[in-house]
Amino acid sequence: MSDENVSGDASNLVGEPVPMYAPAMVFIGAWGLLLSILNMFSMAHPTYHVSWGGLLTFETTNAAFGSGKDGFHFEPLGDTVFLVFCAVMVAFGSKVIGERMALADWFKGLLVNDTWPALNDLSVGGGQRTFAAWCLLLGLVFYFYYGIQHAGWIDVGVYSVTIALMASGFALNHASRVPPGDENID
Repeated sequence: MSDENVSGDASNLVGEPVPMYAPAMVFIGAWGLLLSILNMFSMAHPTYHVSWGGLLTFETTNAAFGSGKDGFHFEPLGDTVFLVFCAVMVAFGSKVIGERMALADWFKGLLVNDTWPALNDLSVGGGQRTFAAWCLLLGLVFYFYYGIQHAGWIDVGVYSVTIALMASGFALNHASRVPPGDENID
């Protein structure tokens, strides 16, 4: 074993696959930042204002939902802690991704990959990947459409539909990559 491998230098990680928790942290953190900013401007829900401290502690510290207020509303403790927590998630996830590949390449890979061409071409990955791509696209479009049109960014029903579509899309996309036959059964 050489001294180069023992040093623990981050450059040794370049080219290794990105662990699944890193993109998840980036997406959940960015989603939290979006919801927090919308909540501060009273745009997350038409009638409620969310108290992040109350929501995340299951109302042991304070009520999770207050009456909606017009204009800008900032809770110094709850909003600050939630914003910092989400920003740290994005920063940590980005750091892990950046150690293994260029962040620009990772962002580009979200749009330019072998899933999206399957939207209109069954030969790319078969019917499974086509259905997966449509589920992913419909989940994203539904969430953003309903959020923009009805200010329902925190609606439980919208989450239910979006999560069902997105989970089906991810599962079918990964299932479409399994090699056929008995060689994958041990």
